[in-house]
Amino acid sequence: IGLSFLGVGVLLFLAMGSFIAWVDKNFLMIGLCLSLSIGLIFPAPGLALKGVKLGAWGIPQFAVVLIFILSGVALQSPKEFLQPKALLMGGGFVLFITPLIGWPILHFFRGYVHLELLQGMALFCAVPTTLSSGVAMVQQANGNVPLALFLTTVTNLAGVFTMPFSMSLIFQASVSIDVMNMLYQLVCLTLLPLGFGMILRKASADIEKFAKTYKKTLTKMQNCCIFSVVWLMSSGAQKEIKAMPPGDLLVCALLACLVHLVYRLGALAAANLAQLPEKEWVTVVLMCSQKSLPVCVSVLSCLPAELQAKTGLLIIPCIMGHFSQ
Repeated sequence: IGLSFLGVGVLLFLAMGSFIAWVDKNFLMIGLCLSLSIGLIFPAPGLALKGVKLGAWGIPQFAVVLIFILSGVALQSPKEFLQPKALLMGGGFVLFITPLIGWPILHFFRGYVHLELLQGMALFCAVPTTLSSGVAMVQQANGNVPLALFLTTVTNLAGVFTMPFSMSLIFQASVSIDVMNMLYQLVCLTLLPLGFGMILRKASADIEKFAKTYKKTLTKMQNCCIFSVVWLMSSGAQKEIKAMPPGDLLVCALLACLVHLVYRLGALAAANLAQLPEKEWVTVVLMCSQKSLPVCVSVLSCLPAELQAKTGLLIIPCIMGHFSQ
């Protein structure tokens, strides 16, 4: 009997270890599903916290600022990125080509799928490339990591200036967006915090060492900030989300997969036409088919008051798009 209990204990210990490893590997996806589910099942706490403000900012805005400070601290400085052909191609593809996919989504599916879901998917298409996961994929695939880092930095900085114009086109059927006001908010919410985090890392060898040692922890802290925003937004739009036809959500999920496939094939074709060296080819293909969920969150936090009640709907396609990557 004692040996049986010991065997069961060992099996439970091994199972628990496997479960913890699985949670660690899928931390972001699990957290997004949980925060979305909690917001839909128990919306009252999220609704109460969503109304809390300090000046003009609420919890979502402060969470976004923290996301980008942590991103700046965690972001390594690129040193060997001088690959002008790959850099120009990657930057142009991410900032100017991929957002164009939003137009057919809004044009051909309007009237068949709920407008907010289409606008959310178009928003996802308009944001720049990922801040960390894309670089990690490039590293695993033996690509040019410094180029990936520089491409991430440049597109996320430049995207602050391109996204307000994209948003004004995406939401023109719902509300008029003040482009300069959104630009100002994006600078405050993303550009300045990201720059501040990068300066902190550069200014202190201890902070740089901490960021390298605890990079995974910093990433999880960023993810927790995203979870809080998703929770608050889904709580605020609980009634609208629950009333959404399942067919619309299914079409949106299929669109997310299709968008990623189009991005990957487009990046493959462009990299082949440019005859890029192998490492740069890998980097451009991977980085140009990724979109940043944290930037989606920051853009949603900057939308006018008329659209804030709908951010819970708008973020669902962004989450689906992230899952498809």
